[in-house]
Amino acid sequence: MESQNLNVEKAPVNAETAKASSAQSPAFQSYLNNDGIDSLTPAPRKKRVSSLSLSDQWAGSVRSPSLVAMSKLNNGNSNVNLKKSGSKGSLGKSHSRLSMSSLNSQQAVRYKTHIVDHFRVASYAFAFDIDGVIVKGPETIPYAKQALKMLNGENKYNIRVPYIFVTNGGGRPESERAKELSSRLECEITEDQVIQGHTPMKDLVAIYDNVLVIGGVGDKCRKVAEGYGFKNVFIPLDVMYWNPSVTPYYTLTEEDKEFCKKDVDFSKTKIEAILVFADSRNWAADQQIILELLMSKKGVMGTVSETFDEGPAIYFAHSDFIWATNYKLSRYGMGALQVSIAALYREHTGKELKVTRFGKPQRGTFKYAEKVLMNWRQDVLEEHVEELTSAATSDVSAEEEDEEEEQILSFKPSSKKPEKPTQPKKGVFNETDSEDSDDEDEGLTIQKLSQLTLDLPPASTVYFVGDTPESDIRFANSHDESWHSILVKTGVYQEGTVPKYQPKHTCDNVLEAVKYAIEREHQLELEEWNASALDNPDADKAQPTEEAVVVEREKEIVDKK
Repeated sequence: MESQNLNVEKAPVNAETAKASSAQSPAFQSYLNNDGIDSLTPAPRKKRVSSLSLSDQWAGSVRSPSLVAMSKLNNGNSNVNLKKSGSKGSLGKSHSRLSMSSLNSQQAVRYKTHIVDHFRVASYAFAFDIDGVIVKGPETIPYAKQALKMLNGENKYNIRVPYIFVTNGGGRPESERAKELSSRLECEITEDQVIQGHTPMKDLVAIYDNVLVIGGVGDKCRKVAEGYGFKNVFIPLDVMYWNPSVTPYYTLTEEDKEFCKKDVDFSKTKIEAILVFADSRNWAADQQIILELLMSKKGVMGTVSETFDEGPAIYFAHSDFIWATNYKLSRYGMGALQVSIAALYREHTGKELKVTRFGKPQRGTFKYAEKVLMNWRQDVLEEHVEELTSAATSDVSAEEEDEEEEQILSFKPSSKKPEKPTQPKKGVFNETDSEDSDDEDEGLTIQKLSQLTLDLPPASTVYFVGDTPESDIRFANSHDESWHSILVKTGVYQEGTVPKYQPKHTCDNVLEAVKYAIEREHQLELEEWNASALDNPDADKAQPTEEAVVVEREKEIVDKK
């Protein structure tokens, strides 16, 4: 986040006054605005992406005799039993049967309709900030639980929407964050859905052996870094134990000493990188140690470089200047620590501090988020298809099950090499620039699901919901045109202010954001569905109105609760 773009109405009073004065000066430029993010042009979409659900697109790309048998199991029952067990969900048998008509779109005729409401996996997806959107301090924001239930399939269109969380917070393992979210939201969230500010630092493991990790409580961040695979991880408490005079204004407590590595001589240990994982709990001590290392010879404590450019590289998990707690005013965050260290470094050396930043709105975190989201969408689709086929084939005779068990239920490639069709039939998932694709994969079937989903198309839209214009909205707006920014009023942003980074949509809370996106996407999906569908021969017969269908769907959802 940029310091000059914060919502001053919610900033601490002294910072507000100083900020207003500084911003009026033409010479003023924030230290946090020197990375070129504002000059980025969002990447345009290279080709059209379908708004039809992923499961319908997948069915359209599949050629399998097994689907013919499964389509016969469709009993047309609209009273669906949807069993929930987590973010991916768990489908009942009637769910699967209802979906067979769309699953076997190669055999069934698609007719025009006024509502698309068979069970399916959306082509679009969500990414959420956490603090200020899902939670606020120890409190879970009202409506967050209902918002996630809707994405997990409890909505009038019976669509399941993949989603991930992208937060600048951190200081603990992704698995621990996922467990907390699962408890608060009363649905299963896995660590594969969570990106924290320091998560992309996993990619630095192969580069550095000795790292100093800053922030967090006790030695939690050390354990996170070790979990990532870093070889030798040190924390400021280790340095303070080695030589207490390093931080003259702080004396280690007995509790502090329990977290210390006590056999390290930092006058002989080279720190190769400083990784700020989480907000500092002791600014004075951490600043002393960070600045000494930055100005040292090759990262050795007690040394001073004559040129001040021999010290370790420094990385920050994010640059949020302020963040929202359950206190009425926002608090200073890691971005403020960056500013203070940079000011002290320039005052001492006359040089500008060079750093590498992760978190929102940085490019590296965006690319990492896209990769995580693609993997999660694939996981959701695979589970959907597996449940669909497993439930459908449970009604097939035992003999037929034995013959097709390995091919249908295991989702493993058949040991028999498939015959190459005379005219290759390419499905939507084959049209890709993937280097892994080849001619033999053009006739994809259900037996080759894992290969098929490697070529998963990009999301038709990614809705990013955040509360902070300077990081969240800036993040969603800066990198790709397909990302759709939504600003909510439950965190840092305060209604009545004019954010520098304008969202594509603003609403009160996360539930309203989800409702907005689902309605918007249904219209796009419906238009595309009807554009390639035939007129319904029964259209002259009495058909329920869209309003009647919606009322019935909402009644079913209420009855399940």
